[in-house]
Amino acid sequence: MRKVAVVFGGKSCENEISVLTGVFVMNLLDRTKYTAVPVYIDTDGGAYTSPKMTDLNVFRKRDTTSFERVFFDGGQMYAFGKRNKIKRLGEIDVALNCCHGGLGEGGGVSAIMEWNAIPFASPDLTSSGIFMDKCMTKTVMRALNIPTVDYIRANERDYSKRGAFLLKNIETRLKYPVVIKPAHLGSSIGIAVAHDETEAKTAIENAFALDDRVLIEKFLKDKKDVNCAAYTLRGEICVSEPEQAFGEGVYSFEEKYVKRKNDGAGGLLNGKGGGRYALNGELRDKIRAYTKTVYKRMNLKGVVRMDFLVSEGKAYLCEVNTVPGSLAYYLFCERISDARAFFSDLIEEAFLNGAAEKKIPQTGILKTVRWNTK
Repeated sequence: MRKVAVVFGGKSCENEISVLTGVFVMNLLDRTKYTAVPVYIDTDGGAYTSPKMTDLNVFRKRDTTSFERVFFDGGQMYAFGKRNKIKRLGEIDVALNCCHGGLGEGGGVSAIMEWNAIPFASPDLTSSGIFMDKCMTKTVMRALNIPTVDYIRANERDYSKRGAFLLKNIETRLKYPVVIKPAHLGSSIGIAVAHDETEAKTAIENAFALDDRVLIEKFLKDKKDVNCAAYTLRGEICVSEPEQAFGEGVYSFEEKYVKRKNDGAGGLLNGKGGGRYALNGELRDKIRAYTKTVYKRMNLKGVVRMDFLVSEGKAYLCEVNTVPGSLAYYLFCERISDARAFFSDLIEEAFLNGAAEKKIPQTGILKTVRWNTK
């Protein structure tokens, strides 16, 4: 039976959203095949485990009495016991990342697993880091000829010196209204729509309170939000049907997760931010083609969800989520119970990819170099 480290939480403002995903995934793993090993990363950056972590109430009540601090070394997992005595918890066969945002999604967890040669059901360090940055995502999309919304990016230091120029540039290049968002945060945290220069100044400064880089995008009239995901199964890329969320406008964090309580988690677990329906026709084919192109060209792994904005019959790629909420099972499964087989596919594919890792060649240069220190 494979031991699967389910990593969730994170040193991120999306820590609690990640807890929802992690606990959800652990409770749906096929227990005839896998032993779930919880690895919760707290906001202090420490990693912890406990057999009680499959119960969401443990996190609601902040009941940490059973938590043990853990670390990885050489594919093994260890815990600090009493008087900091280290005890071995066993070998980890594969890891499933459920961290949203921050370093958890942005490459930190990927790096830990790669360093310890643990097969990993998520994209690698490079692509995770790129897609955690909305500005870098724009650069990659343009290189791949994937349509994106016109934008301006700004960093905090430049804004403090030339803020007036940036505000004037917004009016000249994009026209109001515009959408303003932190470059590195997810779950719509810090997002705002500005209709004039005064609102833009406030929104930009609020975004800089959360991040050191800000993305300013042209507001699309009558836009729709469309999600499409991809994962690899036996070496073949599987692309979901694009699904369009009901409703219009730009959703804040509160609107996504607090006000929409149709499943007790703001729609996170069943993917229903108020309901969804599938797209058809040429637009559907384009979105699926864009999704597959990004997944293939960026050598992505695991399940990755891509978020598009559709306006006036054209699709624009907005974000790439390398650790999507609930691992985007709802884009591939009709029922929650179907997620068990889907998560098994992700785990087995990661295990097979890990077994095929290349050996690191050694140069042998230390045997030939002679230092003359005189």
